[in-house]
Amino acid sequence: MLCAVKRLTVITSILTYLFVNTAAISEMWPGSPTTTMPLHLSEIVKNLLNNIERDGDWNENVDSALLFVEFLVKQKVQQQKSSVLDTAIGSLYLEILEKISCIRMKVIQSFGAHNLQAVFQHNLMITGFTLRRHQIDKNLEFKSLAQNYSTLLGTGFPNDTFAGLCLMHSQGLELCERLRRTCLPVIKISTPTYGFRRTHQALQLFFLMHHNCARFYGTRLSFEILATEHCSQVYREHQLIATLDSKEWQELYIEQSAICGLFGFAEFLNVEELTKIIDWESAATCGCIKSHLISGIQRNCRCTDHKHAILLVQFVNAMLFLI
Repeated sequence: MLCAVKRLTVITSILTYLFVNTAAISEMWPGSPTTTMPLHLSEIVKNLLNNIERDGDWNENVDSALLFVEFLVKQKVQQQKSSVLDTAIGSLYLEILEKISCIRMKVIQSFGAHNLQAVFQHNLMITGFTLRRHQIDKNLEFKSLAQNYSTLLGTGFPNDTFAGLCLMHSQGLELCERLRRTCLPVIKISTPTYGFRRTHQALQLFFLMHHNCARFYGTRLSFEILATEHCSQVYREHQLIATLDSKEWQELYIEQSAICGLFGFAEFLNVEELTKIIDWESAATCGCIKSHLISGIQRNCRCTDHKHAILLVQFVNAMLFLI
């Protein structure tokens, strides 16, 4: 009942994005979401959302992911023509937003509103969903990392605590000055950084370059150059993990693909890359990207853990870029 009531709120929110905000016009994707979308990403997204809802183990990971993907979809809608709501793809956007809204209501009832909700609603704006090709440096040497890669993963900056504090500074009074003093140095730091610390660094860059304050820190081009540098280093590790072909590093591999995919780099947003990750998840015991009956997922399975929260961001973002 609550979800049905929220439908009008979701539609009103989308219409507000379309008619109040100034939106860039992009090409409409003419296909049916369930038939011609690459790799059936729309079905995977809906399955994952359904299984997250059935899981019901609400936590910070899934709360953040839901808030993030809701923001991404609304930004995509903002950039489409006003007629998007009358198309198959418009119906898909509405369906996904309604499901996210329903799940977030349950999360909010358990934990309250997310501390970054205001940032997504008022301080961030994506300018486009255009693939960036041939910008990642794929020739960086990576085999020398193999010998001690496990020890390198704790090397670099920022740590998890600082990353959280930096994001908290992206809202509130005097936020532009706080970001300049606290967060901007993090994305420019040249200290060797690996693993999740490197992806967290890239994620902070994504927030900063799309923040309202970004114009005070540098040009759009300067941020894009930084993104290319960071994600080229991420791709260096990405190649190593692909070569090692070990389940031990799969979650990091997925996060690398998801975070650098946010910038639109084609090396992280292509059929081969997505197929590999879909195959991993399809073969997994829990199968959180599959369609299940209510009793179809094993009791000890978690579809709301960190890995599946990241997968939700990755598949939604890939769907928006590849449409």
